[in-house]
Amino acid sequence: MTSSIEKAIEKARAAKVGARGRPSPEEPPTGNIQATGLYRVLTPVELDTRQMERSKIIAELSDKAAITAYKVLRTRVLHVIRGNGWRNIIVSGAGPGEGKTLTACNLAVSIARDVNQSVYLIDLDLQRPSIGEYFGLDVKLGLGDYLSGNAEIDDIIYAPDGMERIAIIPNRAPVDHASELIAGPRMRALMKWLKERGASPLAIFDMPPILACDDVLAFLPSADALLLVASEGITKRSEFARALEMLGEA
Repeated sequence: MTSSIEKAIEKARAAKVGARGRPSPEEPPTGNIQATGLYRVLTPVELDTRQMERSKIIAELSDKAAITAYKVLRTRVLHVIRGNGWRNIIVSGAGPGEGKTLTACNLAVSIARDVNQSVYLIDLDLQRPSIGEYFGLDVKLGLGDYLSGNAEIDDIIYAPDGMERIAIIPNRAPVDHASELIAGPRMRALMKWLKERGASPLAIFDMPPILACDDVLAFLPSADALLLVASEGITKRSEFARALEMLGEA
């Protein structure tokens, strides 16, 4: 079955074909168009497969149990997301070191393996960004540059080489006044841009721990859902309960 993202790509291609069936001169290089949003070509970026293996990204793992576990998580998340007509989801935890970034990354990779679904993986942990490190990405511009007014949306969206139906918006370095930027006009413009990509792409936002700062609370009104990660032997029940209390009835 052809996904909506692929249909849009074909439509864009057809619109650029001249009367003789040849692409028009102004047509840009295609790059890795399998990972694009609607009607646009993303910046290709190489992956560091060894770093991905060290980071336990399932695309480079042979652990069948781990791959199956993330498939189950993917199926459950997509069932809820599609059942409610939602478009984006926050992944967070109560405190640091509980696996929320690894969960966000592997959930995105697993979702991208569904031929009917595409996904944007976005590093919205502005104070401790790490998605780029998990994939071994070497990028010049990231989300912090955009939110600070030093880049545009097209500059910060990357298509990882060799992976289809996934686009990554990394963050290069810690950003000051993160919660103010998250609630600011440039973040609202990015959310609007994501919404305009159509019904197929799902956005996954990796965000800081809830008890570490107010970033999640600042962004929560813009999100459809939140996946709260707990780590066996690490997450304290009292801290998990505090995090749930802070989320209130969200």
